[in-house]
Formats: sequence, structure tokens, C-alpha cells
Amino acid sequence: MSDARQRLLSDVDFFQSNEGLLVGTGLLLALWLVLKFAERYGRHVRPLVPRLAATLRRPLITGLSAALYLGWLAHAMSGAAPALMPLKGLETSTALILIAVGWASIDAGQMLLHTDHVQRWLGVDDPGERAMVTSLLDRLLSIGVVVITVAALMVTFGVSTTAVATMLGGAGIGIGFGTQQVSQNFLSGLMLYFTRPFSVGDWIQLPIWSGVETSTLQGTVERIGWYHTRIVTLDRRPLSIPNSVFATTPIENPGRMYNRRIKASIGLRYEDLPRMQAITEAVQHLLENHPDIDNRQMILVSFDEWAGSSINMLVYCFTRTTVWREYLHVQQKIFLEIADIVKKAGGDFAFNCTTLYPAPDLDSTHPIQKLTTAR
Repeated sequence: MSDARQRLLSDVDFFQSNEGLLVGTGLLLALWLVLKFAERYGRHVRPLVPRLAATLRRPLITGLSAALYLGWLAHAMSGAAPALMPLKGLETSTALILIAVGWASIDAGQMLLHTDHVQRWLGVDDPGERAMVTSLLDRLLSIGVVVITVAALMVTFGVSTTAVATMLGGAGIGIGFGTQQVSQNFLSGLMLYFTRPFSVGDWIQLPIWSGVETSTLQGTVERIGWYHTRIVTLDRRPLSIPNSVFATTPIENPGRMYNRRIKASIGLRYEDLPRMQAITEAVQHLLENHPDIDNRQMILVSFDEWAGSSINMLVYCFTRTTVWREYLHVQQKIFLEIADIVKKAGGDFAFNCTTLYPAPDLDSTHPIQKLTTAR
């Protein structure tokens, strides 16, 4: 028997005897009373103590009780009828204790991860991102405890530590090759947790190549899982996307934009050309002093195009809000105020039309000359 296994089993050897059964029962009762007392009165020591005691009470009492009584029973049966009970009580008790400790560790770790102290320690202000990081740590903790518990169980039942380490390493390599796609999605899921290009509740856009053309997929992130991420599209349909897609596809996250842009080309009549300077200056002054426009960003108002039936004024600025509904309201208010400036300046807006100018040498009896005279 290896030294590691000997140390692992020696502490529970005493409890296989009848005296040990009585002592173990007393210790279990004492542990139950301590946990109940801590659950009821522990808040006077620390607010976290009652929750921790309530979390540990079930796995510890259940697991240790099973280890004590089932281990004693297995020891008795293995002594009386070894052929019927090949497992010794010592290994049985130790295995159950390891399972109980692992169970309690997972429950306690999950409880501690959701405490206010740990949440503040994470340093993540956004609720969606904080929930995502907490979920990641929760899953990593569970996987780590399960792997350690399984390795300890193997050592308990006689497998050498070298063989256990070799087996775990080989299993990891084999699983990686055999489930390459799954591993790729899993690692991409970890990448999403650490890089956090988006979080639950964000509205994202990403290009999707269909084999013929590229389309844009838009939706709100509903859940980020280990294998795939689920979004809700604009027509309210859930869509699951493998996480590996996000490792090779550009992700646009409009939900984290700093501003929303207003960009418009406003067409005025050609006869408003003398008024263009005054109109652009008035609109520039409006935008620079408007409470809903971010004047730290670029603001441009300029006569920028001679069009077929209009002279166009470019209006370019950014709103302070990024909320779509509020942005539309601000844009409407800006457009109406620009229209008021144009009207007060004596100008008007152009529309597609054709103006006919007769040649100066046309005879007065020419149909075009008659048409313009009638007008």
C-alpha cells in the first residue's frame, strides 16, 4: 500500500470498530448541534456564519453518517463473508467521506461566490457581466472539485498516484482529440467569459456567411453557455450559436456604444443659396448648445453638395443617449428645430423637380414660350 493511500485510510480505521461506531455517532451528533447552533446564533459573530452552517449541514451530516454506518456495515460483512463483500469497510468509509467533503465544498463554494463580499471583490459593475463571471467561477469550482474527488477515490481503492496522474493526463489528451469541436466551443466559451466582448442582455451583430452572400445576424444575448450562446433575434426567435463562431467572427456590440450618430443630408432650394450661410451657422449654434447633443464629439454643419434639384446641407453630430427609443426622440426634435430655422430664414426644402428655362431667342409663338408665359 502506498504512503499516500496509507495516510488517506489510517484516520478512519478506528471508526470501523464497535467503539468507534459509538464515538462516531457522538461526534456526528455534536457536529449537528454545532451547525444548528451556528445557523441560529452565528449572525452575532458574522452575518455569513448562519448561511455557511445551513449550507454545510446537509452534505456533511448526510455524507459522514453514510460513511460511518455503511463503512461499519461493510467492515462487518467483509469480515463475516469476504466473498459476498469484496470491498473493505475502510475503503468504503473513506470513499463516502471524500464524496461528502466534495459535495460540501461545491455547495459552500457556490454559496460564497454569491455573497456580497465576493461580488464586490470581483470588481465588475455591470450586473450581466458580474453574473457571467460568477457562473464561470461556479463551474470551474465544480469541475475542479469533481476531478480532485475522483482522483482521491482512485487512490483510495488502490490505484497509485503516478497511475492516476498519467490517466488524467492521457484522458485529457484523448478527450481533446476525440471531441475537438466540443473542446473548441468549450475553450471559446472560456474566451467569452474572460474577454467579455458582450454580456447577457447586450444587443449584438455579427456577419454570417451563407455560401452566397454575407448577411448580418442581430439579436439580444439571452444566455452564454459552455457550448453555445443563445440569442433572441429581432423577430423574437431564440437562436443557439456555437461559441467557436465568436472566435473567428467580428462581433459588433451596439449596446456598448458611447454615442449614437445623427447624419443627414438636408436639401434646400437653389433659390435659398443666399440664405445658406445664415442657416448653417444657426444650425451649428443649435447643435453646439443643445442639451441632448454631445458637444465633446464632432459637430459638422456644412453646405456640401450641388444636387440635381437641391443644394444639400450636411448635419453630423452625436447624441448623448445610446438608448434607441430616446435617440429617435432626440433626432426628431433636432430635425423639427432645423426645419424651424430654415423657415424663419425664409428658406424651404427642395423636392425632386425639373425647371424649364426657355432659350432667350425663342419666338413668342413657340409652345415653350407660351407655356412659361402662362405660368
